Amino acid sequence: MITTKEAAVKWGISDRRVRVLCAEGRISGAIQQGRSYVIPEGALKPADGRKREQSADGSRYLKWGNDIIGVIGKTGSVSFIAPEHNEVVAMYTRGRAKWSADEFNEFLAERLVSRDRRDIERILFRMGLSRYDVPRVAEITRGIHPKDLLWIARSKSERLDATMTDVFSSVFLQRIDMEGESVDTPEGHNIKRYGVHDGKYGIYKQRLSPLATDVESEVAVYLLGERLGVPVCPAVRADKDTVFSTFLYDFYKEYIVHFRRLFDGPRYDNEYRNLVGVRPRFRDDIARMILLDFITRQDDRHLSNMAIRIGNEGESFYALYDNGRSLFYEDTEEMVVRAVGDPAAYATSFGYSGTYWDYVQEIAREHGGPGGLIDLSISEGDVRAILTESGFSGYRYDGALEWILRAVEMIRTL
Repeated sequence: MITTKEAAVKWGISDRRVRVLCAEGRISGAIQQGRSYVIPEGALKPADGRKREQSADGSRYLKWGNDIIGVIGKTGSVSFIAPEHNEVVAMYTRGRAKWSADEFNEFLAERLVSRDRRDIERILFRMGLSRYDVPRVAEITRGIHPKDLLWIARSKSERLDATMTDVFSSVFLQRIDMEGESVDTPEGHNIKRYGVHDGKYGIYKQRLSPLATDVESEVAVYLLGERLGVPVCPAVRADKDTVFSTFLYDFYKEYIVHFRRLFDGPRYDNEYRNLVGVRPRFRDDIARMILLDFITRQDDRHLSNMAIRIGNEGESFYALYDNGRSLFYEDTEEMVVRAVGDPAAYATSFGYSGTYWDYVQEIAREHGGPGGLIDLSISEGDVRAILTESGFSGYRYDGALEWILRAVEMIRTL
């Protein structure tokens, strides 16, 4: 038996690629030992399922899973073979037989990694791009998105499973985890993968650093949201270092659109006004989000982790998600002590300017007090139970408890 590193040298591919092949069962006789594999010395190198011949005429294919539903021409237009393949496809196409190149680009722009991400330059570097370009990003990522099974194939025979492995291997950043194993993670903060837990579809997020409490924070925000009456995607501990967050929409009937896709004009310094201006019907939902974010000291709310849900019955405000960077998830004890001593001064920022406390006060003035938006009757015992259930301990438990109680009381005074 030889190691994956020895096989990688022998076959002229990366160690990580060998382990992916082992995990996919494509190397005969490979045996998993802990988190790695050993391979029979005489095992043959598998054929590279990622390399497919492109069609002779340069056409590509829009697929649902492994079924072709449209042909993408050289100019980027799409001719649909099955515009009503299922309810989701029918909702996208609205029964039309063709999309122009501009219409297809507009569709793809809703699916791709946002140009507004703080780490977009690093992601573009990993793609080999010097600037953000929708067609090129779509070609590299194949337009794959967890909300459905649509993607771009380069040939009729190309399959989703092999392509997805290639995309995640090439675009995600390879880092070394705490045990010396290489892992794939988009930003180095946690490892994200889509999957099923307790019969529900969602996303697993595993932390890399044992010093962060983003797993505990994700669960705590969900439980606090339940108690305060603010819709949040359910989050549960899958294991000590992993949280599972459930998706709350029907993939076959609905889809979600991030708020960043709703703006086609200038945005102003006041982010609350920006959001209400683009979707005034969701004013109360946006206000509830800001109140909860202040109470949990959210440190990463942006236009890509707030969304609306669209289905046959129209639009609705989607439950809050991606809440792990809150409640002092990576702060030192000294920082926590300073913050809880003066929550108004240490409230985190939201948008281009202003802190959550600034916006909470604005919301209170607008609504004649925020009491009708959330349930402010939460007690110290409630908060202690939530933090304990979420797994908080030590100074972050003490800091989160003090911050939440003081934030709620500050809102009550308004």
